[in-house]
Amino acid sequence: MQKIDFIKNLEDLTSKLKSVEIVQQYKAGFTSPNAEYSYNNIVPILFQSKSGYDSIRYDSRYEKILTTLEAEKIYSESILSALAVTLKKTSAINIIPYPYAVSLFNFHNTLVQTLQLSKNLLDTKNLSEDLNKDIDDGIIIFQIVIEGEGLETEKYIKILSALNELIEIINKISDEEEKSEIVLLDSGSDTNIGVKTGVETAKSLFLIFKEVWDFMANYRFYKQAQKSNTLLESLSIRAEIMKKLEDGVITKEEATEYIHMIKTRTDDLIGMKVMPKQIVLESNLVNNQKLLSEFEGIKMLSAGEN
Repeated sequence: MQKIDFIKNLEDLTSKLKSVEIVQQYKAGFTSPNAEYSYNNIVPILFQSKSGYDSIRYDSRYEKILTTLEAEKIYSESILSALAVTLKKTSAINIIPYPYAVSLFNFHNTLVQTLQLSKNLLDTKNLSEDLNKDIDDGIIIFQIVIEGEGLETEKYIKILSALNELIEIINKISDEEEKSEIVLLDSGSDTNIGVKTGVETAKSLFLIFKEVWDFMANYRFYKQAQKSNTLLESLSIRAEIMKKLEDGVITKEEATEYIHMIKTRTDDLIGMKVMPKQIVLESNLVNNQKLLSEFEGIKMLSAGEN
């Protein structure tokens, strides 16, 4: 599991399971262990937490973390029933003798502390927690969907070369000169590649993949030649290229080269299962990660090229 995904998954878990709220209630009572405290305030939060747990317990993104922390025991019906009785207005010294009450605190406190530690040690400082905000800063995170723990060196070289060539063409179209930089290379069950470039270039790059992907999700409704030509003509960046041609900013040869490079390099990257991370993570009518894995080697744009 990559570090940014690990941090994101921990954030999701602590939010959905109400870990911070539960820990705060416990700690408020633990500060004066001999004094009475309304531990019953935890009960309604606990059942919200149970609802959140039920909604994610079978999600593969959180499975390893939940299994490692033995979440199933914490949220079993018998333990929840016992907690509902034990968590009442009393002192900490009357709570601590019950192992399941202590386990509830330890479980959520571990999540909260692990999240904080991970952010301090693993977080990439020039990346935000919002992938869309990163794009506004000229950073786009790509995810390579892979089945193992890594890729052959040759495939990484092909991916980085295709990204670089695509960015260089978009730089020319966007009139930006900022050189691209790799700001994240995070391998694991999938691989994350963070690329920093000009803001307009990053936005255009993302839009190309977004428009292609939206079309790909409905590819079954089109014949190959028809869908390729229709998709190519619908791309916003093609309209930008044609506008520059009409205005005399670029030559016909340059326009042809730009369109060719965008078609071939985008096809190459999607065929190697490379896509902006927020698109991969979307779950609408289809599971995007699963669908992307089915498109290995496919040519969505180039097939329509004469």
